[in-house]
Amino acid sequence: MKKVFFWTIVLFLGLAVKGYSQTVYASEKGEKYHTADCKMSGDAKDMTLAAAKKAGKTPCGVCKPEEHFKDKTAQCTGKTSDGTRCKRMTSNKKGKCYQHQGS
Repeated sequence: MKKVFFWTIVLFLGLAVKGYSQTVYASEKGEKYHTADCKMSGDAKDMTLAAAKKAGKTPCGVCKPEEHFKDKTAQCTGKTSDGTRCKRMTSNKKGKCYQHQGS
């Protein structure tokens, strides 16, 4: 019984840490944070969700990052112009972000 309780606590804490350490994208001057594939992110750089909230940033109304974290996401399978793998995350069934969907 103690083992079940212990592993339940460990699982709960692991999920809480994972949710709090999600990567979002925001610019230094911007007031919003975005998902990687948001068209509104502009020159945003990656940061943790905790850091974005600490900086007083709020979720984007277009990409809705809070809802996006509930989706199952994976790294885009597309290639950038220099041949490296795209770093954006997507929940698209084809595995491509908005920028690589046509390719």
